[in-house]
Amino acid sequence: MPHSRYAGQVTGFILQKAAALSYAGEREWRKGQPYVSSLTGLNVQPDGAAITLRGSAYGQERYSVSATLERGQVQQAACSCPVGGDGRCKHVAALLARAVTSPADFRELPPLDAALDALDAPALRAVIRRMLSREPDLLSVLLTQPSQSSPQSIAQPNTGPVQPDGADPASDLPGRIRVAFDLMDFPDEDHWHWENDWDGPDFSELTPMLEELQELVAAAPTGDLAAQRSALAAIQATLDGCHDLNTQQPDLDDLSTLIEPARTALLSLLARPLPAELQSAALDTLHASVAHLGWPDHEIDGQLDLFTELPAEDRARTVAFVRGLHDSETGEYARQRRARTLYALASTGDLSASENLALARATGDLFMITAALLDSGQPEEATALLGEHPELSLSVVAGLFQDSGALAHLEAFARTRPDPWARRWLFTHLYEQYRRAEAHAVARDALTQLPPAHADTPFWITQLKTVSSDWPADRETLITHWTARRDGPHLPPLVRLLLREHQPERAAQLLHDVPDPVGVLGLDLARQLAMQLPAEQAVALIIQVAAAHVAGRSRAHYQSAARTLRDAAPIIGRAEAQSAARLLTEEYPTLRALKEELQAAGLL
Repeated sequence: MPHSRYAGQVTGFILQKAAALSYAGEREWRKGQPYVSSLTGLNVQPDGAAITLRGSAYGQERYSVSATLERGQVQQAACSCPVGGDGRCKHVAALLARAVTSPADFRELPPLDAALDALDAPALRAVIRRMLSREPDLLSVLLTQPSQSSPQSIAQPNTGPVQPDGADPASDLPGRIRVAFDLMDFPDEDHWHWENDWDGPDFSELTPMLEELQELVAAAPTGDLAAQRSALAAIQATLDGCHDLNTQQPDLDDLSTLIEPARTALLSLLARPLPAELQSAALDTLHASVAHLGWPDHEIDGQLDLFTELPAEDRARTVAFVRGLHDSETGEYARQRRARTLYALASTGDLSASENLALARATGDLFMITAALLDSGQPEEATALLGEHPELSLSVVAGLFQDSGALAHLEAFARTRPDPWARRWLFTHLYEQYRRAEAHAVARDALTQLPPAHADTPFWITQLKTVSSDWPADRETLITHWTARRDGPHLPPLVRLLLREHQPERAAQLLHDVPDPVGVLGLDLARQLAMQLPAEQAVALIIQVAAAHVAGRSRAHYQSAARTLRDAAPIIGRAEAQSAARLLTEEYPTLRALKEELQAAGLL
């Protein structure tokens, strides 16, 4: 095609800097500035309400850069450089910056649809062949498009027994799905390793086809045998492809994004009245997918309603099939995995309490076992299980106890359990039930039992204050109790509490006979205390804090010392702060950096 067909008048598009900067980000925008003037091949092409900007950038090699604009905003972008896959690299930023400052540099191309409409079939084939010669990976895009003629003109779906002789499929979707799997780039085990820069197979061609599958199932009316067969064949093609991928790489994380919609479509199809042959084939497909790919809890949770819509006979056959899988497994983990599937599916039927409990125990899942024990009227056994497994949080199972009317058992158990999370749950439970006095007792007991320096202490102080009817009295009781303790450091939490309660002078009294208050409290807490004391009490502590910073012997420590004296000047007076600064320089006459920091703070 000659160039003159494309070159047009200079385009009139406008891109504001704020919109471009918002998309690229400040960092990439700055990095992209050196590339702005060197961009080549700039063009712009309308496409409906959007326009696409393109160009070439040059780094270690030539990179193709593009960006799509709509209503003055950047909708998406891409670059072929190693970091440009998400469209936010310095080359994209350069393209956007050029569009902001010099839109006249972009040559306008005709709309894409107009360019395609101008080609007849032979010319279009020639263009596609040239494109494929340059980008062979685009073959999957071509072969997975819906056919305009016979559905079998691109790929013959291998549909097995669901495709009777002489029956034309209603859709070519099954064949296109199989082609997409066949062309998927998936390195063999000898060439793949987790250290390689391989993100897994590309499912982008399959994603729209799975949406098409959902539409095909939803649109297949009762009695439209061809549509139903096509839907089942497409489901089989997807699940077969997933099985093959899972065989090659069992730990492929993203496979569920294909399995889940395919199985959802299969359950939707099974819930419809189907001919006996098709119903049997669809049920066999479900069973095969469970055998080969499993049926994890997170998927069943979203599909259980669909499963309950299946005919009772099909549900029973599926439960029996999964039970057989479970019984034939030899490994403990595999048996538990099958048991979880069986437990979820069997819950839709009529199980006795003992059967339900047996299934729950087989899963090894403590939550499921707890639920089954409560369902069978055994709350004491449920709390005994919690006692054996302290890792199971009471807040997680509280809903189970409440639903079964056994919340009193959990409350009684929580009062005997020593771990802090049980105590927290009990306090919250009592507080939410407006049992303030009991919640107060829990918080008070927690504080008297915990060492003052414990990590949970600030939490319980807040809770006690929340439910206390006489906080000053509770505070005095707590201070007296902590002061009398001999089981560890209690001064820092006491001082912290008194500072929270705006009693700095009382906190200072606790330190009256302490020879090194900064060493006991730490620099930050000692500084907080000093900044809240009256001038005459603050001076000595301020100087000690500053001296402790200087003893760290680094520029950062000298800055902290200077900052402490500068911030204390409004409290102890500027003259006193300057005097303290001079004392430090006299004590450390060789520390030039200290003198510089004190001068920078205006203290010398």
